[in-house]
Amino acid sequence: MRNAFRSLLAALLLIGGLGLATVPARADAFDDARAAGQVGERADGYAAVVDPAAPANVKNLVNDINAKRRAAYQKIAAEKGVAVEQIGAITAEKIIREILQPGMYYMDATGSWKQK
Repeated sequence: MRNAFRSLLAALLLIGGLGLATVPARADAFDDARAAGQVGERADGYAAVVDPAAPANVKNLVNDINAKRRAAYQKIAAEKGVAVEQIGAITAEKIIREILQPGMYYMDATGSWKQK
């Protein structure tokens, strides 16, 4: 069953990036913030501000991305009859493994930021 979730999430990431690619300018800004080390990926499938000095527009962007992800996770969880947290965790694994580039940040299970 876990492989079915992975396949579904892979398709969603390719098609729409779970809210990351719905508006190209926002996706570019998000990617730029990740590349600059201001934003990272958490193990629960949500983005977070890595640099506390990040400007307000970066923090707003993270909030917007997370709201879109939350809605997508809730929809998938309801369709599959599983916990939203499970969908988020599977998505996080995929984002960290396949989307993050070397030097970008992710939060490990202990809550520490690591660079890929």
